[in-house]
Amino acid sequence: MGQAIGAGVLKYKSLIWRTADTLRGTGVKESDYPSYMAPFFALALVESRIKRLRTEKMAEFESETGTPFNQADANHIQWLQINIQNEGYGYHPDIAQLGVGLAELVKVKTGNFYVQVESFLKQFDPETKRLLGVDYAPGQPKFLDIKGIALDLSSRPNDPLFTFCAGAGDTPGWAHVDLVEFDNSEVTTLEEHIKRMWADISAETAGEQYTPKDLIALACALGIEARRPNTNSSQICDVYDMACGGGNFLFAAEEALRKEFPGLSVRVRGQELNDALYALAALEARFRPDAQIAWGNTLTHDHYLAYKSGFIVANPPYGVDWKAFAATIKTSNCGRFDASRMPPTSDGQLLFLQHAVFHLEENGVGAIVHSGSTLFSGDAGGGESETRRWLFQEQDVVEAIVQLPKNEFFNTGIATYLWILNRNKPESRKGKVLLINAETCFKKLKKNLNMKNCEIDPANRTRILDCFKSFTDSDISRVMDVDDLLYNKVSLELHRHDEEGRAIQKSTAIDAAKVKSIVVDGMHYSTATGGVQQSASSNVGPSGSTGSSSGPLTAPVDSTDGSAKVFVDDFNGKVRSSEALSIELLDGSVWTMNREEHRIQEAKAGGVVNEHGLGVLSVKAKVAKSKAGENIRWDISVDPFMESDTETIPYSSRKDEHGNSLNDKLIADFIAKWVRDPSTIKAKSVGSEINFNRVFPKLAQIRASKDLLLEIALVDESLRAIEEEMSKFLTKSK
Repeated sequence: MGQAIGAGVLKYKSLIWRTADTLRGTGVKESDYPSYMAPFFALALVESRIKRLRTEKMAEFESETGTPFNQADANHIQWLQINIQNEGYGYHPDIAQLGVGLAELVKVKTGNFYVQVESFLKQFDPETKRLLGVDYAPGQPKFLDIKGIALDLSSRPNDPLFTFCAGAGDTPGWAHVDLVEFDNSEVTTLEEHIKRMWADISAETAGEQYTPKDLIALACALGIEARRPNTNSSQICDVYDMACGGGNFLFAAEEALRKEFPGLSVRVRGQELNDALYALAALEARFRPDAQIAWGNTLTHDHYLAYKSGFIVANPPYGVDWKAFAATIKTSNCGRFDASRMPPTSDGQLLFLQHAVFHLEENGVGAIVHSGSTLFSGDAGGGESETRRWLFQEQDVVEAIVQLPKNEFFNTGIATYLWILNRNKPESRKGKVLLINAETCFKKLKKNLNMKNCEIDPANRTRILDCFKSFTDSDISRVMDVDDLLYNKVSLELHRHDEEGRAIQKSTAIDAAKVKSIVVDGMHYSTATGGVQQSASSNVGPSGSTGSSSGPLTAPVDSTDGSAKVFVDDFNGKVRSSEALSIELLDGSVWTMNREEHRIQEAKAGGVVNEHGLGVLSVKAKVAKSKAGENIRWDISVDPFMESDTETIPYSSRKDEHGNSLNDKLIADFIAKWVRDPSTIKAKSVGSEINFNRVFPKLAQIRASKDLLLEIALVDESLRAIEEEMSKFLTKSK
């Protein structure tokens, strides 16, 4: 877990950070300092590990042979070289054989210092050179690009490369950074603090967030507790981080497992896309037993496809677009993803979650940090909701979700959540998920670290861990049945009725030949003689038009001027936006509809009014061509008033004593109770979401009305005083 930083490490944290002062005035932007410092930090790390190993191997030689190690003896040097190379830490002849590194190099500057640095770097073994970025072919990744950084600095005025390495006056350079005294764990702690400070000043890629050590400690504690029932000292446990960055989360999990289960054999695997972070993690992995870091896009090129893990940790990017490689993922047949579980290309978080579940071994657990969108984004049947349903219901692999304090991260204040996965949940926890609201489980920092203003201190970490252990309801925890995290989305077609249960039951066409006029919001489109005709100099339209004394309600027009279509478009537009619509028939009866309420009335010639309830009076004009020209024809009918509706209904996976689904009964009972009008189910699907605010409601503090009235009176008094002052000022200015 995240270590408390000791005085010695703290000294070097300050020393390393002060090397950045040598970049001031060189033209390097402050936000770019990390890209200049990271390669030299990696160089100091490699150099220190080789020097430590050199000392250990020399002592080992003397212990085994009983002979003092002789630097001048070629056999002794050969033995030392072979044994250092066999460890796989990296190799440099000057460092390994003579203990000579950057500190000695700056003391013998001759001519072009860049040439000296380049010559020194080229003596490293091929893998170290690859990661440091010493030798790379055109078009190949440069990783830490130490060669490019050194060349850039040496080409600037006054050659700041030498000062960056050697320091100036009281300002230290990288030659002063000697990490030999620190073991791997201490170096990891130091690196964690340095990278956090780099993250504060650099413009991080969207969605990529450095994981704070207090969150790492909580994640490791919960993950270990989830794994504890299925762990014994004779086992092998593989730790895996699919988006490992510089390796802090991954290596902290490794150390936490080793500390908690001393006899456990722990192996480490990670993958990272960012060149520089990958190189830092890969370099450190060389100094750890059985640790490997792969480079590349985890979603498209999984280097550990056949690998199953016992403990997965990750803080993958939030809200990062994956459109550029969507085709590759959607056509993948490796088993990690499914077409029904594809999230929108604007956010790939749930892809990482599916990837993690794929890699869990039979007793595997996971602790993965995500933003809030993974809990509730997407509708039932969509990729995001389907992923959650798959996780909760089909896989039953989510043991707990912890809502973290706000402003927990350095560069974002968004709400974040820790998902605890468990492939082998205890029997009593199967079909259940524990929600922990740890939003208030923090201690305020004395000084903000960029946007981070709080931390999950040991006391609050214990409080959260105790909730997870007890797996019961408390003031900050709720045990949820998986069914409670699911819901039915039911699409209904409603046949609307009025308050007395009346409605048009079926569609009835009205013969246009029997229509005298159509009234749209008071405007009459009449056919006093049975038809509507357009002359060459007038438009088809309201009353006053003449036509034949028989036949359908049509309007023969000049087929060349296009006026029929103009009329039809105008008329249909008026009907669609109308508030009132009436059809007057030749027999004296009138059908009317109030569009707001959809009430249909039929007034007979004798004054009798029939209330038909709710319905739709439909009128549509169309252009019909004939030899005589273009005619306007009419479709007129009285139809049932049908509306679509969607209901969100609780879900149940249980069955009754006869084996019938209770979910169907739940839906039927809900509709019978809450849906007044007759309805038909057109479609239904099962969705999944988690709303922490609903599970842990916040009580609103409502102020007393007398206090509000008093405050309003004070505001009124203040406004009157301002008005009086303005009035006096205006009077005086006249």
